[in-house]
Amino acid sequence: MADEDNEEMTVVPLPSSETEAEHQRIRSSNDRDQELEREGKPSRHNQGYDRAADGPPEPGIERVVDEQ
Repeated sequence: MADEDNEEMTVVPLPSSETEAEHQRIRSSNDRDQELEREGKPSRHNQGYDRAADGPPEPGIERVVDEQ
């Protein structure tokens, strides 16, 4: 029964404003970034992504005072 229902359905791609050329440009950029990462080199394109993903840095403790 479920197979019969699927046969009547039409697969429609999700709408996108990006063209195939734009997809290729993004893929190429990602490939370059990954290659640099494998080589241990920073990618100018990805500079802020790690900081954004990690969130703001935790405040450091300057000193601990024992008030007993």
